Amino acid sequence: MASQQSSVTVASLMARFRSGDREAADQLFSLLYPELRRLAAVKMKAEGSQNSWQPSLLVNELYLQLVKLKSLPAPESAGCSERDHFLHFAAHVMRHLLIDHSRPLSHRITKIDIAKFETLEQGGDTTLQEVDELLEKLATVHPRLRSVVEMKVFEGLSVDEIAVRLGIAPRTVARNWAFCKEWLREKLQTG
Repeated sequence: MASQQSSVTVASLMARFRSGDREAADQLFSLLYPELRRLAAVKMKAEGSQNSWQPSLLVNELYLQLVKLKSLPAPESAGCSERDHFLHFAAHVMRHLLIDHSRPLSHRITKIDIAKFETLEQGGDTTLQEVDELLEKLATVHPRLRSVVEMKVFEGLSVDEIAVRLGIAPRTVARNWAFCKEWLREKLQTG
């Protein structure tokens, strides 16, 4: 019951936030702050020691970015709840915030291997710019592939959770993930 009430509350707040209600934005962030902070911590851990930010600061930066927007995007699929859609969008914005924050600090180019890419949440010497460049190239093959990698690596979602979010079969997600790993391995070996 509380979960259902929370879903209704998030949906209501999202509708108000989309129409530019800043108070709704404040309430939405207050309601989802624990989840946003956990998501930020996952992203910070994935980046390792390359960044001077803390998870709370990343959530604050996310808030500042989102209130600047005239409107938030609507959910892409009918099966996706407003809460899940917002957290997915927040994860995407957080990743870009971290990339932008790291750009002035690191101009080095290092070769990474697929094993490091698969475990980015454990840190390493991979820069976010390199990861973003690989994901941009992967998106040219098929945009869903990039989404699968982002959800698996950056959000830490399981195959089943990704399937629900994308509205596809878990088996399709597993095949996409296997393809992505092989594609990335090939690109890294030739790069």
